[in-house]
Amino acid sequence: MGATIAALSVAATAPAVRPWKAFENATTWVVALTWASGVGSIVTGLTDFKDTSPDTSTRDLATFHGLINIIGNGGFAVSLGQRLNGSHDVAFWVFLASYAIISAGSYIGGHIVYKHGYAINHNAHARGKRAAEFTAVMPMADLPDGLPTRAMLGSTAVMLVRRGDVVHALKETCSHLGGPLSQGELKGDTITCPRHFSTFRIADGSVVHGPATSRQLSYEGRIRDGQVELKGPHD
Repeated sequence: MGATIAALSVAATAPAVRPWKAFENATTWVVALTWASGVGSIVTGLTDFKDTSPDTSTRDLATFHGLINIIGNGGFAVSLGQRLNGSHDVAFWVFLASYAIISAGSYIGGHIVYKHGYAINHNAHARGKRAAEFTAVMPMADLPDGLPTRAMLGSTAVMLVRRGDVVHALKETCSHLGGPLSQGELKGDTITCPRHFSTFRIADGSVVHGPATSRQLSYEGRIRDGQVELKGPHD
């Protein structure tokens, strides 16, 4: 967006500046760089898109966001072609229309991030059930020692790891892109997501290494009267 605004500002100012020809040449270069930066953004966006979960609203919105950006950046290419052919007035209006399209795409991109936590923290807006008191989630007999196991705390899926009488609990969905942690690899005191290999400490959900950047939600666990009980998550 920064390159786009710069190009639009230069293009709008060019007719009033002398020497006009030199300023139009500078405008053409700025438009070209804007288009090139757009291509780079599309390529990086596609690498993120492949990690979205199929058949979800997040993927649908990401698809819409990507298509809008591709169309808008295509308009920048048309505008650049018009400038190279000397049609500066036509190029300006094409660029202005493309800017409006890219602005709509940016709004949708922000919605994906702040509504769905996409590419920042998959659990940011879906912390799940909060248990103010210890709540039974499964019999201890159903929780093998040292084996990551999926359980339900109300409607929230959690991953449990039992070490003797000590129970560790993290939210099941990985904070990176929602991978199932109970299907990951338990190694020492860490669990690794099976999808993109983010690794968390099972004691507190802290990130050992990415691509995840946000701590995994963790719960206080205990065994009482043959039941595994959870409380939390921790803030």
